[in-house]
Amino acid sequence: MKLRIQKEEILPLLAAMASIADRRPVQAILSHVLLRCGDDDIQLLATDSEIQLSGHLPVAAVEAGETTIPARKLYDICRTLADNSEIHLHKDGQRLTLRSGSARFTLPTLPAQDFPVMDQPPAQLQGNCDGEDLQRALAVAATTMAHNDTRYYLNGVLMEVGGQTMRLVATDGHRLAKMEIPFAHREDADAYQGILPRKAVLELLRILAAGDTVCHFHTRGFVLEQGQQQFACRLIDANYPDYRRVIPMGQPSRCQVNRQSFRAALQQIDVIASDKNPVCSVQFHPHEIILRSRNEEQEEGEVSVPANLTGSATEISFNARYLLDVQQIVSEEELLLEIRDSSSSALIRGVESDNPLYIVMPIRL
Repeated sequence: MKLRIQKEEILPLLAAMASIADRRPVQAILSHVLLRCGDDDIQLLATDSEIQLSGHLPVAAVEAGETTIPARKLYDICRTLADNSEIHLHKDGQRLTLRSGSARFTLPTLPAQDFPVMDQPPAQLQGNCDGEDLQRALAVAATTMAHNDTRYYLNGVLMEVGGQTMRLVATDGHRLAKMEIPFAHREDADAYQGILPRKAVLELLRILAAGDTVCHFHTRGFVLEQGQQQFACRLIDANYPDYRRVIPMGQPSRCQVNRQSFRAALQQIDVIASDKNPVCSVQFHPHEIILRSRNEEQEEGEVSVPANLTGSATEISFNARYLLDVQQIVSEEELLLEIRDSSSSALIRGVESDNPLYIVMPIRL
């Protein structure tokens, strides 16, 4: 097997492969990337047995063949080469030689036939969306995704398809984020639900870009195709809780506040908030919001921000960091906080749209 390729052609794909490949594998081959060289293109494939990424590059090999190479080592070598370098790869026996300019490296390989390529059963549902829309919705949901929760079904993002819409939802039990995007598919297709695991979500956020994206859903897996890349993963085998039950309806009070002003006030009060228990008291008044916090050292802080309240004045305690996360979810300049009382969740969204929306539970003192 022989291959010549420019650094800039292969490096972005190698970076994605190195991220997927398992750094502490149960099987040594899971830390490798599979390289297949053909007459018209080359294919790279990496997997940790739960998620898999493959990509094609329109580069003809000098000599066809296939092998597996340590993914992280190959990427680290290539990224340190000079810009516009030409990389020469040559496999001879069980070793692969990489040359570029005056540099020469020899790496071990493993048999390509031993590489565990994931099975991809027929899709239960297939449709199209824009990659940038999907990336944005995943980023919104990922903000509230749990991490290492014993309720393992919360350590991921729910993907729900109904009508011509895809909903992305995540909750850690203390807050919830939801966003919908257009999703074109067959009108007669059944509704679908599947839970993307946390690592799959984080990898998709890295590789997604604007452009037509094809999504394949099946009972236990998800496959995404965009351009020359294909991403596949196993889904979390569980039923997601009914998130609709925690979305508050008919909140009697609404408070409108400028997002940037609210953010600045929260950042100021967060200086005082306790690291272990960052409680922030939020007082809603007709023309302002007053934020108060104190910590174990008996330090106190108070910041006010202009706002317009429709409904009754009230005081609710929240985790200050959760309120700061609103900035990653809602992009409108004006926020609308829909509230009821000190023991009820707050619904936060943009003034113009409830997509996306963010729900935060209060802290009971």
